[in-house]
Amino acid sequence: MRKRDLAILMLSAFAIFFSLQHEGDFSFKEAWFHLSDEYPIKYEGDRLPPPIVADLNGDGRKEVLIATHDAKIQVLEPHSRRVDEGFSEARVLAEVSLLPDKTRIATGRRAVAMATGVIEKTYDKREARKQVLVVVTSGWSVMCFDHNLKKLWEENLQKDFPHNAHHREIAISVSNYTLRHGDAGLVIVGGRMEMQPHMHIDPFEEIEMAEKKAEEHRRSATEKDESESAGTVDLRHFAFYAFSGRSGELRWTRKKENIEAQASDAAQLIPQHNYKLDVHALNTRHPGEFECREFRESILGIMPHRWEHREDTVLKLAHFRRHKRRTLKKLPGKTTNYPLHKPEEKQSPGKDVTKKISTVIDKTVNMAKSAKTKKNMPYIPTITNYTQLWWVPNVVVAHEKEGIEAVHLASGRTLCKLHLQEGGLHADINGDGVLDHIQTNQSGFVMLLMTLSAFGFTHKVVGANGAEQTVVSGSIEVLRPCWAVATSGVPVREQLFNASICHHRPFNIFQHGEFSKGFGRHPDLSSLEVAAPIMIPTNDGHKHRKGSHGDVIFLTNRGEVTSYSPGLHGHDAIWNWQLLTGATWSNLPSPSGMTESTVIPTLKPFPLRQQDSQVVILAAGDQEAVVLSPGGALLTSVDLPAPPTHSLVCDDFSNDGLTDLILVTSSGVYGFVQTRQPGALFFSTLVGCLIVVMGVLFVSQYLNSGKGKPRMSSQPL
Repeated sequence: MRKRDLAILMLSAFAIFFSLQHEGDFSFKEAWFHLSDEYPIKYEGDRLPPPIVADLNGDGRKEVLIATHDAKIQVLEPHSRRVDEGFSEARVLAEVSLLPDKTRIATGRRAVAMATGVIEKTYDKREARKQVLVVVTSGWSVMCFDHNLKKLWEENLQKDFPHNAHHREIAISVSNYTLRHGDAGLVIVGGRMEMQPHMHIDPFEEIEMAEKKAEEHRRSATEKDESESAGTVDLRHFAFYAFSGRSGELRWTRKKENIEAQASDAAQLIPQHNYKLDVHALNTRHPGEFECREFRESILGIMPHRWEHREDTVLKLAHFRRHKRRTLKKLPGKTTNYPLHKPEEKQSPGKDVTKKISTVIDKTVNMAKSAKTKKNMPYIPTITNYTQLWWVPNVVVAHEKEGIEAVHLASGRTLCKLHLQEGGLHADINGDGVLDHIQTNQSGFVMLLMTLSAFGFTHKVVGANGAEQTVVSGSIEVLRPCWAVATSGVPVREQLFNASICHHRPFNIFQHGEFSKGFGRHPDLSSLEVAAPIMIPTNDGHKHRKGSHGDVIFLTNRGEVTSYSPGLHGHDAIWNWQLLTGATWSNLPSPSGMTESTVIPTLKPFPLRQQDSQVVILAAGDQEAVVLSPGGALLTSVDLPAPPTHSLVCDDFSNDGLTDLILVTSSGVYGFVQTRQPGALFFSTLVGCLIVVMGVLFVSQYLNSGKGKPRMSSQPL
């Protein structure tokens, strides 16, 4: 082969090889849309729930469920189509009306929350798993529909709440666990109401309220007022309702916390080695002891916690275990009085374990016994007060605006309640087993100072100009805008770090107008907004609890995304990176007092593939969304057709295992499908090997060219 031909072939191979290095790049393409009429939002309770991606009929193809302002639930088909063709209208497969069957009154029938799930206790893996749809309306009507949107049952809870209140928080949990034998599934609904100003009440609502009040006065002639007031929900507390999934029968309710002190008997005290959640014994605790200190490991297992909007209120089933205390040294002559928790002896009394023949016979007998008694047990056991299986949940955990609340699943009694500041991140960021709290100046600056001051972590200092400034103990920096503060402990015991989240400069010097931007000209920080931070788990070579130890990510409305990691020994913070993106937004006050123009930013971790442990960062503003790697690299960006009114939904609606995006706006819903270039890793390897072989041939031919045959002498004989 000539050198020229070999050089051209090598150049072509290099071009192919470098072009294949872009294999695996992804992007989000416009897929489908579904328009709706714009509806004026008077207050937070009028906001519709975000869409749900679920496979209702179990045919392997997912649908998108959306709620409408005219009290309907629509099922959309997110069709698969070729990319780069733009948006196309999604087809409506089915819809169901939430209006009553007899009187078609739309007041109080608009959906505020919905959830799907499987309620069948046992199932055949070869058969399709059908799901049910549970919807809660603004009038506190709880409705359950089957996979064909046929109503199974409906319960109205409006009598427990004032009529001039609206939903501040609402969440639904659907599972196939049961509380009684014969039930099918469990539906738990939880929420908190807030008083609605009278100026925003609709005239038709006033007429309905007057009629209901007249009916109540009519009933009060025959009923006692005490019985009616006893069932009213305290608006200060989070209310829970548990229903049977198939029949809708009420299993238990927690309308208000039982804070009355009860006398405790010393004989009923729970021993230290008894870690069962005995509700009857827990009710004897003092009212002020609704703490989660006894379940510290379980609390860290359900973190992180962050709350900004109504959609952040979620109900999760978990298994709580008491903190295992150090066992006491066994004293001679003392025996335990709790044989139920005594470990079972593996060896029979009087048996000689040194003989191999007896050991083999014993194993054979045990195998025969297990073969005879083996039966097809139910796939999901019934949860009772005495259920102690580690893989069966025993509490329902509510991530609320005020913090964390764990309610016993079998009885509905509050086990622990942990108050946490809203707008921040609560997690074990440094992996030391202690709950940490991260707040920004915009999300909860005043409440943070009040909390720190209560525990002696703030004090006043007087500057050179005579003005007082607030300083956190252990820090020489003054708390000011564009800064985040991390504290540790419940209650707060120490400060971890105080770091900047805007315009980062090395060593945190010359920040935010101090000898910067023209020596003393302060930038306008009045319109600064900061999304609640998130945590991205990182691997430092040590074993940490799930949801612990990671980098903290911040997002401002200027599009600044900043990453910090915990410093050495869990204190201080290490600045990783900061990126200026197009995820910007601005929420100006509306002159009409409406909230329809409020932009909801997005900052969340999500996996590019379903069930993947590696996550990336999604940040979205009013016009653009960006996907960043944990290292700060811009992976892709998405142009948004309209400002979002909800946080972006990350789910797989294309049934390809890749996570897609759903945008909710005031005028409709838009779907973006994730697309990837075809994989060519094997071909890239072959091309690389070909380049190496051609390089060796080129070198060998070049070296052998100088060792050719000697030329014949031209001298005459």
